[in-house]
Amino acid sequence: MSQHTDPPAPPDGCALPGHHRGPVVDIGARTALDLVDRETAARPDAFAVREQGRRPVSYAELDRLASTVTDRLLGEFGVGPGDTVLIAARAGVDFTAAVLGTLRAGAAYLPVDMTYPRERIEQIFRSSSARLMVLDDGVRGPAVPGTDTPTTTLTRLLVEYADPPPPRPRIAPEDASYVIFTSGSTGAPKGIVQTHRTLANLAAWQAGGSGLGRERRVLQCAPLTFDVSVQEIFYTLASGGCLYVPRPEVRRDPRDLMDYIIGEAVEVVDFPQSLIDILMSLPVTLEDAPALRHVISAGETVRVTPELSGLLTRRPEITLHNHYGPAENHMVTSHSVSASRGNLEPRPPVGALVWNTYIRILDEELAPVPDGEVGEVYIGGVGVARGYTDPELTRTVFVADPFVPGARLYRTRDRGVWRTADGTLQLLGRIDDLIKVRGNAVEPREPETRLAALPGVKDAAVFGVARADGGTELHAALTGDPPPAQELRRSLLAVLPDYMVPVRWWVTDELPYSANGKLDRRALPGPGARQLAVVPHQSNASR
Repeated sequence: MSQHTDPPAPPDGCALPGHHRGPVVDIGARTALDLVDRETAARPDAFAVREQGRRPVSYAELDRLASTVTDRLLGEFGVGPGDTVLIAARAGVDFTAAVLGTLRAGAAYLPVDMTYPRERIEQIFRSSSARLMVLDDGVRGPAVPGTDTPTTTLTRLLVEYADPPPPRPRIAPEDASYVIFTSGSTGAPKGIVQTHRTLANLAAWQAGGSGLGRERRVLQCAPLTFDVSVQEIFYTLASGGCLYVPRPEVRRDPRDLMDYIIGEAVEVVDFPQSLIDILMSLPVTLEDAPALRHVISAGETVRVTPELSGLLTRRPEITLHNHYGPAENHMVTSHSVSASRGNLEPRPPVGALVWNTYIRILDEELAPVPDGEVGEVYIGGVGVARGYTDPELTRTVFVADPFVPGARLYRTRDRGVWRTADGTLQLLGRIDDLIKVRGNAVEPREPETRLAALPGVKDAAVFGVARADGGTELHAALTGDPPPAQELRRSLLAVLPDYMVPVRWWVTDELPYSANGKLDRRALPGPGARQLAVVPHQSNASR
């Protein structure tokens, strides 16, 4: 059990304006695996994973499957501490066992969506330096020239290991636990390397400090390449709950997803605002799910719409949790909204700090700003990632804490203000150009680089536009003599995920620039721009 203590006196430099620290808690575990092992020992026969179309698996059975994976990784493939295992498989029992088994071997797991364009998968593979690729049966791995990385299947990995089990390595909190790739500003995806320390703190806080409760029925809906999936898995297993995994086609259809949530009596869901809005527009909505108790939202700005306010008013037992945390830190703040709390404001803050984290709100000169004034949010504490797979990129955004020798901060580029009235963080947009689309971070320079390389395109600028429903869609402004919109879209889909492909295209004589010669994104698409075509995204319940 974790012990909650009052925060100690802050180190030198922390008792400054603009500094805020979350509760200091001894979680009593080195890794999240320790937390899962405790639940396995305490309730071995309880169900751990219920995958649609498959017999439920208990904690004891999941433990045996994970141990088989560990033995094979260590004994057959020589995978161990410091290695990365690329796992391209669908969510469910086997994927969960592969994740646990990889971590027990001391390696980090890297989830990859094999529906991504081949070139992007190869970029991720090269950047990660994966020691092994684990694929679903029937899935072909990327053909990366100049590499001889072994490939195996989940089925083979889960066959009982006949030889004596190899010795298990000792895992340190600072060792890598998982790698998540997101959009990069250099025109290529960037890999974020997280630690066991972060994962353990996240799981412990969610199980004991978030208000979600223990032994819950938790939906796994987030794409495995999105770090929300990490929360879904490890909160569930660290709190004695059961992970409910619908079929992929069910996750993609909002109506089928609602039927699944109701039929399986799911209690906890984690959706971006855009998916919440879709579900609340259906004939059968979240309000019709009698077992539902907690709705978590992350990745997009949370809005308590009239529909959502009505749900929370008529179902006061349901709590909406607004979570904030870049993938470089995972979880930083949380704010709980419910009718019983009387805090149904339309634009809620992102909340108070979670366990063992702190933030600094600084100005352009890295000086702390007083509470109530706007500055840039810097994050410190146990959630700070090891960095990126690219060391040079790591040095640009993971910086030394100017007030505490030896401490590191992640520079978020988020503008924020500390609300003194309720002790919460309010976000006020970005300093840079990062755009959030359906919960995914998009660096506009990545699709811009691809567009500018196409025949007929002289220059390109990608920008976000707010829709009437509160979501954000991508637009592109082009100069030159670009090809038809359908051809532009096909070209980008060959190298980028769907969420990074613009839905509206504009042609302009020249892109707008400010007086200092920088692209003025606020003035896009520019005066006299002509709309080329409209190519709407398809609704996607799985983000």
